[in-house]
Amino acid sequence: MDLSTIIVASVLGTMAALVAMIVTLFLCYLYWKKLGHKMTARDELEPLQFGKAPPSVGQNEEVKELTRHNVEDRCSQGHLRLIPSLTSQPISIWENGKENSGATMQGPISFLQYLLPTVEQQEEAADLANAMTEPDEPAGQIQFSLEYNFPNSTLVLKIIQASNLPAKDIIGTSDPYVKVFLLPDKKHKLETKVKHRTLNPRWNETFYFEGFPLYKLQKSILYLQVFDYDRFSRDDPIGDVYLPLSQVDLTQKPIFWKSIKPAEDSKLGEILVTLLYIPRTSELTITLIKARNLKSKDINGSSDPYVKVWLHRGDKKVEKKKTQVHRQTLNPVFNNTFQFIVPWEHIRETYLSVAVMDFDTVGRNELIGKVILSSRSGPTESKHWCDMLTKARTAVSQWHRLKTL
Repeated sequence: MDLSTIIVASVLGTMAALVAMIVTLFLCYLYWKKLGHKMTARDELEPLQFGKAPPSVGQNEEVKELTRHNVEDRCSQGHLRLIPSLTSQPISIWENGKENSGATMQGPISFLQYLLPTVEQQEEAADLANAMTEPDEPAGQIQFSLEYNFPNSTLVLKIIQASNLPAKDIIGTSDPYVKVFLLPDKKHKLETKVKHRTLNPRWNETFYFEGFPLYKLQKSILYLQVFDYDRFSRDDPIGDVYLPLSQVDLTQKPIFWKSIKPAEDSKLGEILVTLLYIPRTSELTITLIKARNLKSKDINGSSDPYVKVWLHRGDKKVEKKKTQVHRQTLNPVFNNTFQFIVPWEHIRETYLSVAVMDFDTVGRNELIGKVILSSRSGPTESKHWCDMLTKARTAVSQWHRLKTL
């Protein structure tokens, strides 16, 4: 092989190697660019987006950091305390590659907002708790006994006494008496005597239902209605008791203590509340979702409700928050979230006073009903407060019956 042939072969080999290297580099560049595009597209789905405007560089980095770590822990350590203020702007949150547009919200929004479940989830949780536990506290208790005379087919009912009845008169007492029915018959009723100025009356009165064979009693319901006697107006209902006689062993002589269910028109309504406490940041959050069946305070049969929340520490009022007024409704939807700073060492002596008020343009605003949330309140209120503490960093929702405290 001559020298010229060797030189030509070397040049061709070198050129082929250069072409192969260039093609390889170009393919690597294309692959790198495609991979980088995929990463960018994926990263664009992670941040929280406010409205349709993209977040600033600083916000984007902070929100990306949130997506890499547990939001709850970041908030509880004091990082990223506040999202920049938004005024009447819709919030869009990217979750699992899909946009979830929230409702319009007013004022500054804390990251704590994102720890709270949706309104629907809070209502569902509260309704579930409401179904498992009776929300209404009894309007006192009543004691009575039953006896059945088999030869004469006669049911003997003795109304013995009642205790802890609610006060219906301005002087702080009531004038209670009891109406007795054997349902489904509502036409024939029996009544006890009125016991004046007492919340713990003793009647010891006996009633006889003659001509009731046992099979007929098994289909009957004993119905007791407790009233407050009023000389100058309609008697106020206190509450009632239902007892299906099919559940009673009439071969015995049973004595009952039954809780009195509050009368419908004596109720003030209910309010749905969510509580959330984060010990690390000392943030106590209360969300007032909505109220239902509020008692009307206006002459038109409606009310103009709003809610006032006081944070108490011991006997001192520390801080107050309130919602907007909702005109002419007995079922307002508030969806207001308020935050208080309560260090863990003070949580035991702290309580929240939630008052539903009726706004009046002329004159003083009237109280519709109130709820005290603390570890030393009524059974349902203290349970809600204790659930908040034992399930820290978890939003707990519950319906509460309003009271005249």
